[in-house]
Amino acid sequence: MKSLELKWGLIVGGTYLIWLYVSYWLGMHTSGLAMMQIMGLISLGITFVVFLLGLREVRLATPEITWTEGVKSGATIAGIAALFAILTQVGYFIFVHPEFPDLMTEEMRQYFAAQQLKEEDLDASIEAAKETFSMKAYMVKAGAGMFIFGVIFSATIMALPRRLAK
Repeated sequence: MKSLELKWGLIVGGTYLIWLYVSYWLGMHTSGLAMMQIMGLISLGITFVVFLLGLREVRLATPEITWTEGVKSGATIAGIAALFAILTQVGYFIFVHPEFPDLMTEEMRQYFAAQQLKEEDLDASIEAAKETFSMKAYMVKAGAGMFIFGVIFSATIMALPRRLAK
């Protein structure tokens, strides 16, 4: 593994950690379901920009790099960032916001109750919400999402003309 890939994997992962914790301290995690979606979109935008900067540096360091090699470098960066994202979620759920699953489950209960679901449907929806907002689910989402989007971002960025990397 090249040192640039390790460096940028840690930077992407560190950026994810910073954004997750800053968004929590700004109160975005307790502002309802719609804010969670907005927060996710902002996170994707930040991740894309950091990938762009990282692959720009990789491209400048090895000007002869091919698209395939660039995507492989991006996948390595994404893999490192994915591991970092999983650890970030563990820290978040254990130390920063351990009540998050209960809070989100309650949000979902209120939402579904307002829809006037039957009691058995409401109970099933609440059970699904408990699974959806669990630490395990968020670890999987964070790791898989970071890796998949990292590879997609890498393929997209490496397809850009070289003059954009200068």
